[in-house]
Amino acid sequence: MGGYIGYIIGVVIILPLLLIAYNHFLINKNDAKKVMDHYMKNSEDITLTVPDRNIDLDPVVKSESITIALATKNMGRDGSSNTSIQSRFVYDTINKKYFKIVMFDLYNDVWIAINKKTILARVNKQDLANPKMGSKEKPILVFSVRGVVDPLMMQNLKGVMTNYNTTQEQYEYNVFMYLTYVMSKKEFKDRFEKGK
Repeated sequence: MGGYIGYIIGVVIILPLLLIAYNHFLINKNDAKKVMDHYMKNSEDITLTVPDRNIDLDPVVKSESITIALATKNMGRDGSSNTSIQSRFVYDTINKKYFKIVMFDLYNDVWIAINKKTILARVNKQDLANPKMGSKEKPILVFSVRGVVDPLMMQNLKGVMTNYNTTQEQYEYNVFMYLTYVMSKKEFKDRFEKGK
């Protein structure tokens, strides 16, 4: 009987506490809610020409997955909660800088639609003005694209052009997810918390 009670205590109390501690201490989380409004208000649209896809150089669209939480309901199996990140590098010959278009959990044909197009890319003004940003190692991030309509490839059955512009909701989600889970704690602190 004592073994069952120990098992129940372990499953009901100790394991969830361990998962909460793991989430808190080992999964990268920044408090993006307090800074994302300022980040988005300090952003502007710039014109960006996306070149043709060249698969021979390197993968055009990079996909990765990150763990953002561990779920206690799936104990004994992979109970992690993952999110999907897709991105594409674009070198802008006008600004002479690299940009990285980043979308979270977005499953549509935006990557095909932007190919060989001139689009409006929303970037943070601070990033754009920073001379240390814009290299391939530290590209300027783009979380929203507009002007993404392809009249030849993207027509639906009724002949209406499909619009792949980033919605405001998706833009906010992209910013939140990046600042919360992808940006390092050091970079977040240096950028948003120093001098406070």
